[in-house]
Amino acid sequence: MKLTIKNYKEATKDINFSKLPEAAREAHKEFDAFADFYSEDKDIKEMLDNHFKIVESYLDQNTKRFPELDVRHPLNILDKESGQYKASLKEYRDSKKKLKATAKSGSKKTATKRTSFARKKTSKTAKRKPNEVPLMPLEAKIIKRYLNMHGKKVTERQVSLLYKVIQKAATEYTIRKSSKYAEEVKKIGNDLARTYKEMGSTCTFEVPDSMYSKLKNIVDSYGVTPAVSLIKRFINLYGNITIDKAKRLLTTIKNAKKNGKVTSSDRAYDRINQVQKHLEGYLDSDKLLVTNIQLNGLKGFAGLGK
Repeated sequence: MKLTIKNYKEATKDINFSKLPEAAREAHKEFDAFADFYSEDKDIKEMLDNHFKIVESYLDQNTKRFPELDVRHPLNILDKESGQYKASLKEYRDSKKKLKATAKSGSKKTATKRTSFARKKTSKTAKRKPNEVPLMPLEAKIIKRYLNMHGKKVTERQVSLLYKVIQKAATEYTIRKSSKYAEEVKKIGNDLARTYKEMGSTCTFEVPDSMYSKLKNIVDSYGVTPAVSLIKRFINLYGNITIDKAKRLLTTIKNAKKNGKVTSSDRAYDRINQVQKHLEGYLDSDKLLVTNIQLNGLKGFAGLGK
């Protein structure tokens, strides 16, 4: 399985990293710290790409005999000596049928309550962020990452890499003096440099009180445009779509239109309608017919490249 920034967390959620090399364990701990800057910084990209390769080889070595067998399934018991799962394919299928029957029976009992809850939930008008953008600006990403370090134990590497991102942005004029939050980013850079000089190999990071509230207000004011988030979800489904996933996304899109998260005034409204049409066509025919031109157009609009 090929790991990417987008599928990493889901693909590795059940891995016991204590069995992996120390470098892989450390990179896994720091993943959130660097994921936002994967496309902006060559060194961070190279570091994470190398980490992906290490973890991919581990995933390949531990491929399950039954790929569809959920790791939380009661029959997912590995025989340490043979390296094979104790459950036979027939046992697994029989057990799966029983689990489905149990789930179906339980769902009938709570159907009325769920329907009532759903009606109440979708009737509310969605709250919108003051600054909704297709892509988070680099300044907001830096501020968010800086705040996420607050109160946590961080390494020299984490502090220096975030400082390096700021220095690179200034050198390449990605962030200019005229940028909206240039002064805040400059203060963050100065604090990171000071912290790096004073810390040992690790420290518990503290954002100065004089900066925290203002920076948090900035981060809280930003959000990715709901329409773009839905388009990204659709793109991530492509090639890995199922009927259940298609139904869930289609329901989310319809609710987003109903409660005001997505409106006809959105730049992406036509593309949302296009995605909805693709999903409805898939559910009718069990085939997702999307041309490369359409898919690349959606990727470009969502800032995912081609």
